[in-house]
Amino acid sequence: MKSTDRLLNILSYISSSDCPVFPKSIAEDLKIPLSTVYRNLNILMLWEFIALSKRYGAYTLGAQSLKGKTLHQKYSLFGDEVDQLLSDLARKTGESAAIVVADYYETICITMAESHQALRCSFVPGRVNRLIYGASGKTLLAHKAPEIRDMIIDLSLPDTDLDPVAFTEELDLIQSRGYGRTMGEIDPGVLGISAPIKRNQNTIAVVTLMAPFFRSEHKEQQWIEDVLETSQEISALINID
Repeated sequence: MKSTDRLLNILSYISSSDCPVFPKSIAEDLKIPLSTVYRNLNILMLWEFIALSKRYGAYTLGAQSLKGKTLHQKYSLFGDEVDQLLSDLARKTGESAAIVVADYYETICITMAESHQALRCSFVPGRVNRLIYGASGKTLLAHKAPEIRDMIIDLSLPDTDLDPVAFTEELDLIQSRGYGRTMGEIDPGVLGISAPIKRNQNTIAVVTLMAPFFRSEHKEQQWIEDVLETSQEISALINID
């Protein structure tokens, strides 16, 4: 692994955690020598991307990372025009739609357009889920670089009952057909359909439609086409310089 990849993996690991992390945990989970972890932590501290926490010997996000969150909210690629395309998808299908991104091993909803039906599925901006579950997570994971994807699988699957071979085959299928589809993996009875948003050929997010499964009869194929169309429209929009 390149030195820059190690640095960014450590930063992503820290930002993904819901509590301060210790160097030993970083080393064990990311399979990076402890001496290398400390060297990269010192670099990230120097640039204020991380900081020492109240827990002795542990680290958390620093000022630069928190500033980056504010800048993302203000200047993100996913602005008003993208929100309009998302709203159009929600109106066309009658279901909730969202844009979801990923950090090291979790998905994060960054914006959504909610269904107006009385019984509806709802995304919560900022809500996180594990990257190995649901249409959003699996589609994002399927489009990561092979070495990153394999590392996340190795880290995430041991504490589950998922079969690594079957899971990898499912990711390969998602990548080849261009969309992910799951039912009830995060919330019971909920169908999820996701398609990648790409910038410069790299998948940076997904469009996800979420609906009660009972409403999908005779509609699912059309919903898949609608999600694919919206992801392509958003990709075209954000690739305009």
